[in-house]
Amino acid sequence: MRKKKFTKNDFLFVHLSIFLQKVTEFFESNSFTMGVLVVQKNLVAMIPKQLTIDLNADLGEYQTENQYFLECQILNHISTCNIACGGHTGDEESMKKIIIACKEKGVSIGAHPSYPDPEGFGRQKMKIDESTLKKSLTDQVCSFLNVSEALNVPASHVKPHGRLYNDAASNSNLAYLLISVVNEINPELFIVGPPNSILADVAKKSGSSFVGEAFLDRRYRDDGSLVNRGHSGAILETITERCEQAESIVCNWTVKTESERFIDIQAETLCLHGDSSDALKTAQMVRLLFESKNIEIKSFAA
Repeated sequence: MRKKKFTKNDFLFVHLSIFLQKVTEFFESNSFTMGVLVVQKNLVAMIPKQLTIDLNADLGEYQTENQYFLECQILNHISTCNIACGGHTGDEESMKKIIIACKEKGVSIGAHPSYPDPEGFGRQKMKIDESTLKKSLTDQVCSFLNVSEALNVPASHVKPHGRLYNDAASNSNLAYLLISVVNEINPELFIVGPPNSILADVAKKSGSSFVGEAFLDRRYRDDGSLVNRGHSGAILETITERCEQAESIVCNWTVKTESERFIDIQAETLCLHGDSSDALKTAQMVRLLFESKNIEIKSFAA
């Protein structure tokens, strides 16, 4: 698997950004005229902060043929797919069908393991000892990889699901357990999770390739964590809100929180929940939005 590399454009952008930042500091420290400062800051604002973005969706969670058809339609608009592998839902047959669809549409694939909690769809707090959890996660990821390898479709990453995702982001013991599972199976797999989280720190310390993720359809708290699904307003319900949040994250590296503040967030991939309302329409509109701004949707593993 190829590791992610900076392109010439990435390096040019970084050096230009650093140069303009230094110019700003020089102007401010030497009391130059406000007119010069305004021109310089406008130049900074005109530079696109990101020219490519990965758009991912949590799929393989369908229960009916109609839901499967909807998931296949979503694949037309994304670059990466996280596939349920038996923890919260999914089995060998469901994995096989969605992996084949991903192969046909050129979408990168990864495992989406969770707490072994099909009753709560992996979104409930769960009391489970480490050895039992480690075995479950190992079984889930290996089951997924066995199917993908049999179909000759390489997997690129592992992204934890639901409550496991949130817990691993804030609990170092759980983060280390998850990383150890992945590294023991295949250390070349990317780990996807929240940027600036404990999971991100542990992945980097363990030598794993980490991909920071943001959500275009979830509300954020001021500390950068997600508003709990049980709270009002946790889900962005309108397509307009979702598009505005996607644009803010990709173009400005900021996201508006529940208190109306804007906080910094740097993500290499944006997630759309495949089971959310209007998921297909959201995927279509977000893709059109990015195309209108010359932002390429491209898998982080490409």
